[in-house]
Order: sequence, then C-alpha cells, then structure tokens
Amino acid sequence: MHRGASGKCNCPPSRLTFADDNEHTGESDLNDQSSTAGRPDREQLRAHRQIFWDAWQKAQADLPLDALQVRIARVIALHPEYHHYFNDLEDFLDRDFEVDNGMNPYLHLSLHLALEEQVAIRQPPEVANCLEFLMTRKGLERHDALHAILEVLAETVYFAQRKGGEPDVPAYAAGVKRLMQS
Repeated sequence: MHRGASGKCNCPPSRLTFADDNEHTGESDLNDQSSTAGRPDREQLRAHRQIFWDAWQKAQADLPLDALQVRIARVIALHPEYHHYFNDLEDFLDRDFEVDNGMNPYLHLSLHLALEEQVAIRQPPEVANCLEFLMTRKGLERHDALHAILEVLAETVYFAQRKGGEPDVPAYAAGVKRLMQS
C-alpha cells in the first residue's frame, strides 16, 4: 500500500531537486555552475506555485475550475500530507522546501501533474500504456502506479538538469517500458 499508518504518502525517494532545494538539504549535485542552465529562478517558481495555490484555493471554495486546475486540485488532494503548505500564501510561494521522504513536496506535486498531462494526451504513449498495465496486470492502485512511473520521470528530468538540456524522451519511454517488463 502507498500510505503508511500516519496517512503520509510513502512515496519513493528521488534525486531530483529544484533550485530552492539545495540550500537546505546539502544536496550539491545541481549546485555547480554547469548545471544551473534551464533551472527556474525565484520569480518563475513563485509564478508556478501561484498556479497551484489558486487551483487548490478555488477547489476548496467549490469555485469553478478549468481543466488544468481540476488536475492540479486532484493531485494535491492525493497528498493530504502536503495540505498544510497551502495555509499561508507567502510562505508557500517563498518557501525553500526541505526534502520530505527523499523529495521536495512541491516538486513531487509538479511531477504528478506532468504525469497526469502525459496520460491525458498519451504523449509519450508508453506512459498511458504503462499506467494501464500496472493497474490491470500488476494490480496496483492508480496512485501507486503513477508513483512507479514518476520515479522514471524524476530520473529523466534529473539527468536533463545535470546536462543542462532537454529530457531524453526516447530514454524516458524506454524506462517506462521496462516497468512493464518487470
């Protein structure tokens, strides 16, 4: 099962970090000059977090949501252990997230959202196929299946960040296919 006795998500750890992670976690892999290209600056992080904040606040107030906001609210709802981050806007926007169980909570939600989008548009198609396989053939709950795929996505993005380039989509698709062979 995915949730521990505490109700917290027992999500697998990941090595992927955002710029604000390294200050407080001691992780230095992404701190060197060669790996900072393409990483979001503080204002980009605030703007992206604002989108998450707005979606969650609207969902909590039962206000109408657009399709993206629906996906964001569903992802946040899957992780009650992160709900307390949505109590204070300025803290949420400016926080240097500590790694919690191996992953920055905000990054974790962002990767979930990316997977939901990939499944919705079937791009790469291996993601939707793998999700279905893990649920129907392996008997995983949807959230657990997403977490298995999330690890492959996290690793793909991590290596892209290290190289200062775009994610290697064929390698990502191959990694997702391997999940269906294990």
